[in-house]
Amino acid sequence: MKVKSILLGALVFSTSVAFSQTSNLRKAKASYDKFNEVKSIGNATLGVSDLNAAKDALEKAIEHEKTKELAETWTYYALVNADLALLDSTEAADGYIQKAVEARDKAVSLDSEKENEQNLNILNSILAQHELNKGVQAWDSQDFETAYGAFDRGLKYLPGDTTLLYYSGLAAVNSQNYDKALAKYVELVPVDSFSNNRQIILDVSRLYLMQGDTANAIKYAELGSSKYPNDSELATQNIELNLMAGNQEKIISTINEQVAKEPDNKNLHYYLGIAYNETGDLEKAEAAYKKALEIDPNYLDANINLGGLILNRGIDHFNKTNNANLAQSEYDTEIKKAYDIFDTALPYLQKAVEVDGKSYLALANLKKYYEIKEDQAKVDELQARIDALQ
Repeated sequence: MKVKSILLGALVFSTSVAFSQTSNLRKAKASYDKFNEVKSIGNATLGVSDLNAAKDALEKAIEHEKTKELAETWTYYALVNADLALLDSTEAADGYIQKAVEARDKAVSLDSEKENEQNLNILNSILAQHELNKGVQAWDSQDFETAYGAFDRGLKYLPGDTTLLYYSGLAAVNSQNYDKALAKYVELVPVDSFSNNRQIILDVSRLYLMQGDTANAIKYAELGSSKYPNDSELATQNIELNLMAGNQEKIISTINEQVAKEPDNKNLHYYLGIAYNETGDLEKAEAAYKKALEIDPNYLDANINLGGLILNRGIDHFNKTNNANLAQSEYDTEIKKAYDIFDTALPYLQKAVEVDGKSYLALANLKKYYEIKEDQAKVDELQARIDALQ
């Protein structure tokens, strides 16, 4: 994983405190100032001696009567230990972090006037950076659960940080903890400035679907398609989910709008065919399926659906005629119309089997045609092919 660094601000050095500073605190601040000068030009390791000098001075300051109850003392002690942890690749880093966290808590409890708030914010960034680094290290080792824990701890110090939210959500997905992934990603949805906002909304919709929550999956798909009206993937997600949920009548206008944007998208015409078919507008459904097949004659699902639709239309006409009290000549005419409809379906039924000879639906539909035509040899052949699928 490519690490995105958390930018650290410049330290704020207060010129006035409530109590007189002893030499150790002044020395610590001066040494830490030198370290930060080196750190600011990208050579933090060159300032380790100054950092250690600051640490030594601060360890004396936290024991001194005049400085041990100063929020500033504990703030700097936390900063120094946090920076030492960032520079240490050994297990000793955990010890530095523990001291930094304890000192941070002490500083916060003492800083009733919030005089050290800016430096404490910078400390939070350093602590979060440490957790980010640990998370990336775990990620690179494919230990996604540990990576999630580190990224999540980083959010304790930088609540709402988009990098940590994204990485923690991604780690949760990879460790198949989808509830935690959703919790992180949902926080990112309203953050328009997040560069991957579009993908986040799409992923939230998909995660809800994986959890069996179709209502929320549709909610976020609709939000995404509204927020990014020119995004084909979000539009398709919205359409597919609404079709799955049985919202065909509701989604027809949305599909038509998307067809206008992507007239050569065969899937959109196919979805339109499904929606019209389910709402009973069979003429428009047939036209939509045919449009999909104009774009791709080998579109399996469109061939299956169109062949089946026409076959059913022929069966309906046959049954209606057979149950009507008609004169023989009129009966013969109407029955012939039914068989003409059946023959209209045949090219699509055959094409579906040609495209995928192992499709149960394609074989079953073609078998039904030959049953109607009373061609037993073809029926037996197709039944044998269906049996071979089991």
